Amino acid sequence: MFKKNIRYLRRKIGLSQQELADALGYKSFTTIQKWEDGTSTPPYDILEKLADRYLVKINDLMHTDLSKKIDKIPVLGTVRGGKPLFAEQNVLDYEDVNNEKVSDEYFYLEVIGDSMKDARIMPGDRIYVHKQDYLDNNDIGVVMIDNEATVKYINYRNGKLILSPANDDYQQIIIDEDMINDERVKIIGKVIHNKIRF
Repeated sequence: MFKKNIRYLRRKIGLSQQELADALGYKSFTTIQKWEDGTSTPPYDILEKLADRYLVKINDLMHTDLSKKIDKIPVLGTVRGGKPLFAEQNVLDYEDVNNEKVSDEYFYLEVIGDSMKDARIMPGDRIYVHKQDYLDNNDIGVVMIDNEATVKYINYRNGKLILSPANDDYQQIIIDEDMINDERVKIIGKVIHNKIRF
């Protein structure tokens, strides 16, 4: 069942075998190819990473046909991969997900703009976000600035919040400590994965 699930989940969010290999620290897609043809199974630590990435339990990843487990997550609005844009809190659509952890803590946002293109987050894609009010260095997160939302890499430096694009055509957004303290800036959540849309 694992080989079917790993292929299904990879394709569902639009990753190539090489892109999944890169995300897991493998040099070649052949490792993923072996998992999907059933000639190899990853070690437990990689199974944990896969389960976390796809928000499933390891037991389900190994033994349950995840293609038959469907839940729906709302697409709440849009977020700019570029200059901040207000994220409308209206349900625009729903996305099917395979996830026992589905709750109101997760939602999708549709991306406008190309400032995250080198992280393979393109205009029209949908990012899957976990609601949380903190982010670690180098997380990709959604941040509200004066009621406008943007998606960027997050870093903290000398009391400042640094929002960095993945596109050299855009500048960093540097948020001073006073903006953070007066609640003009609010972390909305962490980007878990990106659903590629063509």
